[in-house]
Amino acid sequence: MRHLDTESLGMLIAVVDNGGFTAAAERVGRTQSAVSARIAQLEENLGVRLLERSRRGIALTETGERLVAHARRMLAFESEALADLKGGTPEGSVRLGMPDDYVDAYFTPVIARFAAAYPRVEISIRCDLSKTLEPEVERGQIDVALFTRDLSRPTGELLKREKLLWLAARGHRPERQDPLPLALFPTGCRARPHIAAALDEAGLRWRVACTSSSQGGIYSAVETGLCLTAMAECAAPPEWRRLGAGEGLPPLPDLEIGMLLSPNASTAARRLADTLRSALAAPSAVAAA
Repeated sequence: MRHLDTESLGMLIAVVDNGGFTAAAERVGRTQSAVSARIAQLEENLGVRLLERSRRGIALTETGERLVAHARRMLAFESEALADLKGGTPEGSVRLGMPDDYVDAYFTPVIARFAAAYPRVEISIRCDLSKTLEPEVERGQIDVALFTRDLSRPTGELLKREKLLWLAARGHRPERQDPLPLALFPTGCRARPHIAAALDEAGLRWRVACTSSSQGGIYSAVETGLCLTAMAECAAPPEWRRLGAGEGLPPLPDLEIGMLLSPNASTAARRLADTLRSALAAPSAVAAA
């Protein structure tokens, strides 16, 4: 009977999350050759290829993606079992980072569940652009980050895909203006290049009418009726108009929501990550800065 070695699975996850064998070896405290050998042995034992290697780096095969999804759950269960056997409830504080427009959709429902299960853990939340949060996790300044992945250089664990929608306030028609007036998050927002590229490829003229680093600022600008926006479906007010081809607007790509965990994450941080993972994987959370 074949068995999955959790240490090898942990190395596979480290390779994926860190974008290669060298960084993964540093993460797990082993040599690059040792990590490579363990992954090769894992592939041989399973009789499948898990990683595709090229000059551009490494990428998971379809089978590799399925195994990594199982592996994350297995390691989470292992961690939980070990913590339970040791006894005690996690204490201390956890620093969580996420873009402002994900707070209501993902943090609000999770905090109640987490606080009830771990009442002695304090959570501090930092809202910023995803490109800012990622390196802060790597430097240990944030314990857990929920963020929009860079599609050209995806990192972290993919939790779900989120639709990017064209939106306007009810009773207003800003999409009829030329050029299109947009309310957007600042330069550095990972959705912004996709929005601009879609409009440019469609040959539509556009201008930035309002820039705001907060979700509230975008809401206020759109509510005036002077501009439209493109926003993750999870953050879209239900009363706003969903726009699309009928209004002459081009399709937009889905966003990928990822999660990063600090290399030295505490038990409390790992429990918060487990809670976020479960919340976003729930059927009600499935949707597609």
